[in-house]
Amino acid sequence: MELGSSIKVVSELTGLPLGTLRAWERRYGFPQPTRPEGTNRRLYPSEQVERLRLVARALKQGYRPGDVMSLSSAQVLALVKSETEDRAAPRGRAIADVPALLDLLVQDDVKRIEDELRLAAAALGAKRFVTELAQPLAVAVGKAWSEGKLAIRQEHVMTECLTTKLRALLSSHEADEGAPLVVLATLPGEPHTLGLQMVALYAALSAAKPRLLGANTPAAQVAAAARAFGAHAVGIALTPAADPVSARQGLKSLARALPPTVALWVGGSGARGLGKLPPRAEVVDSWPTLDLALARARKAS
Repeated sequence: MELGSSIKVVSELTGLPLGTLRAWERRYGFPQPTRPEGTNRRLYPSEQVERLRLVARALKQGYRPGDVMSLSSAQVLALVKSETEDRAAPRGRAIADVPALLDLLVQDDVKRIEDELRLAAAALGAKRFVTELAQPLAVAVGKAWSEGKLAIRQEHVMTECLTTKLRALLSSHEADEGAPLVVLATLPGEPHTLGLQMVALYAALSAAKPRLLGANTPAAQVAAAARAFGAHAVGIALTPAADPVSARQGLKSLARALPPTVALWVGGSGARGLGKLPPRAEVVDSWPTLDLALARARKAS
């Protein structure tokens, strides 16, 4: 008695190439075909075939495998139905735009914020979520707080919501191997790590391997981590609140302690306000400059 469909049949039913099905099995743990004893044949149960058909529909609508592979059939079906309804609607608003999220933050509607971020990540894909929503939203929240339009508790709430979502996305997209390997940290006196979370996810989506050390890490410890992990680059994030004298001194110490083959990147909105940096330090404070830095480090690795 046949226990499922062969990989060739599944490919024909879903439109997914044979190599894609095998690659997803290795990377995502789905699909999970059975293998009859004594053979190498893959047999796919009917419920897995149906889920794969829904995943294939989601991909045609612009979702990426990492966005939907961990979802149940019901969740994928809800996504593709929602996408179809949004396209059919004459006046559908953009999912989770920055003004709408700021309004929800003012209302302290954390549940809606979490829901909107979840939907936006699935609709935009992880990389667009970072570049088109998470970063502009973080900037807008910081500006609103500095202008007295948000309380500090509200700024903290949005930071935590974004950090939680970014970490979940990183967990689902990060590969065991990647190049270049990049150590990410802030130096003592810089407690903000949201930017590091964004860079870590963006790097993972660019086939690099991020290693997050977090906030307030002494320069000597950053250098030690770079050596221990075999890093190709170290990224240090700075906000405008960073003390420039302390930041410059920390970067000088780090530049001296790092192995000569390890690149030193300085990013964040406070990077260009530091003035003269150590000769080996490079300002990497935009997505295009990060793309270039990753490409150079990958070539050198």
